[in-house]
Amino acid sequence: MRHLVYLLSVVLLFIFSPVESFSADLPQNGEPTVLITGSSKGHGLAFVKDYAARGWNVIATCRSPSTSERLTAFAAENKNVVVEKLDLTDFEGIDALAAKYEGQPIDVLNLNGAINTFRFSPNKFGEIDYPWFEEIMRVNVIGQLYTSEAFLENIATSRMKKIAAMSSDGGSISKVTRRRGPSFRAPAYRSSKAALNMVMRTFGEAVRDRGVAVLVIAPGTVDSEDYMNATDQSTVPSQYKRMIKSGVLAPRSAIGDMIDLIENLTVDDINIFHKWDGTTLDW
Repeated sequence: MRHLVYLLSVVLLFIFSPVESFSADLPQNGEPTVLITGSSKGHGLAFVKDYAARGWNVIATCRSPSTSERLTAFAAENKNVVVEKLDLTDFEGIDALAAKYEGQPIDVLNLNGAINTFRFSPNKFGEIDYPWFEEIMRVNVIGQLYTSEAFLENIATSRMKKIAAMSSDGGSISKVTRRRGPSFRAPAYRSSKAALNMVMRTFGEAVRDRGVAVLVIAPGTVDSEDYMNATDQSTVPSQYKRMIKSGVLAPRSAIGDMIDLIENLTVDDINIFHKWDGTTLDW
């Protein structure tokens, strides 16, 4: 009889206890956790590598893990990195991933994924591809906010409580000038980043009473492949050679600088448009 009572109590405990549904693959080691969007290449992959090197648990998301060889290879060699599918335009998919990680505190949500068209055509006045314009806004603005709201409980229950949206100095309205040049290029991209700044600034006010800091950072174009220190300059693409020569490329160390910046900023800093190096931009 005593064994029957014990068995019944175990069954009842299983039925009525809250079930954590986050991935068993993510280490539960007491280290902080970051979820990064757009992790397959560029800045996103660099963030994955630097957070992993610091011992963080990393949920690295991208649209197509099956074709993201560099990311999946890195995850295979680093047990604190888990790769997940996340498309910023797929709300059902975002909800499904949030449900999978229900109960898992996420210290930093790094919103890195975006469509970057700043240096490419057709994307200038008189030649705007309007369906593409809409797609850029869906990814760069709406998808960012939806993901932030989907994972808000994970953020709010963590120790650090940070959402870091990667914007661009191209989204600064005050930097628009009358001269032809950058101010006339990529109106869709620039508009999306200005809109991202606004939606994240207002979202920050909406959640600040929960202790969540929503931060907007302009990372610049980071030399994520560290071409500046390449021993064989013939391996450096011509476009990067031009950027290095003109001094517009941020060093590879900028990724680590932004990780430090995010860690040190608080809800008192949500009204500031931050640059990767800790300086500020006008909205």
